[in-house]
Amino acid sequence: LFGSTALVAAWARRGLVVQLAPAAGETMAPSPPVSFEMLADRLKGTEVVAKLPEGAFICTHHGSFHADEAMACAMLKCLPEFAELPILRTRNADDIDKAKIVVDVGGTYEPEKHRYDHHQKSFIDTYSEEYLEIRLSSAGLVYKHFGPQVVHALCGEIEERAASAILAKTYDSLIRELDALDNGVPIADEQRYRYCTHLGARVGRLNPSWQEPSTPELENSRFQEAMQLAAKELTDIICGYFTSWLPARAIVQNALAARMDIHPSGEIMKLPTCCPWQEHMFDLEEEEEANRQPLVKYVLFGDSHGGWRIQATPKTRGSFENRKPLPKAWCGVRDQALSDLINIPGCIFVHANGFIGGHSTEAGAYEMAVKALATE
Repeated sequence: LFGSTALVAAWARRGLVVQLAPAAGETMAPSPPVSFEMLADRLKGTEVVAKLPEGAFICTHHGSFHADEAMACAMLKCLPEFAELPILRTRNADDIDKAKIVVDVGGTYEPEKHRYDHHQKSFIDTYSEEYLEIRLSSAGLVYKHFGPQVVHALCGEIEERAASAILAKTYDSLIRELDALDNGVPIADEQRYRYCTHLGARVGRLNPSWQEPSTPELENSRFQEAMQLAAKELTDIICGYFTSWLPARAIVQNALAARMDIHPSGEIMKLPTCCPWQEHMFDLEEEEEANRQPLVKYVLFGDSHGGWRIQATPKTRGSFENRKPLPKAWCGVRDQALSDLINIPGCIFVHANGFIGGHSTEAGAYEMAVKALATE
């Protein structure tokens, strides 16, 4: 999957790689991966209670719940040590003290005692130096201490470098979002619009409304639904990184290395198959200077209908701005009108924003890229 240790080395420099190998004298026996269906059944069978249960239990707070503790509990339920434990939702200090593990309540962060609250005034911990602007929520705390085990539980047998890559990627995307949301860190200084479909919003809507009776039974039933929602997101993302995102790295790495063979400028990269490429391209550029000299401006790849696409590369990760958008005169023009305009038969479209275009053939998409490079 990697071809070298460069990816893990780059994340290590950012403080994102956790050693996943067992300690001396210990073994990590292979076990079947935990699928979403298995985890969902486990969560459905989990008792969520308001009164002190017998034996060991997980504890979180009662009242309105949020995505961070729902995710924290869902992650714990991936692990054999906590898989069968009931969950007590309470703020009673005496009951909290009896718990095997406590998340998002209790007023203390003591990992040696499995106490993972972040609400106390003294708490300032972050996931790593890369994320100093975002303090950990209960999701981030559980992930920081149990993330390696969660990755192994969901992916099954996996080499250490691959697990480290998935561990870093999952925090950078899913868990960081929950940490930021719970700590009131906005996604941008000036948001142009509000969005209401993210995981935190969907979990929040599961809380009983003001028109419903706010009973412990209803709250706990809804919290069980929230954990299942979080579990689906968790398994989709981690397993997706393992089965889809990570294998694409080698494809992008080879295409980046061969870009001079595609065009002498080195600014056009061709993928032999359509795959996730943007994150890998940025990672590879960060890892080696040769991968950014020069920067790729356009990426060519086949689409699902037998045609070819030309896509402008973003300036930065997640940016809607591109290093070199397709020419303005092409934007929003389609089919024969586009072919006539740029004198390339077989054109299909160029998006109105100039970030992507289509052609019926590989040769035509390549010709569009060459002309776009030459256009000021």
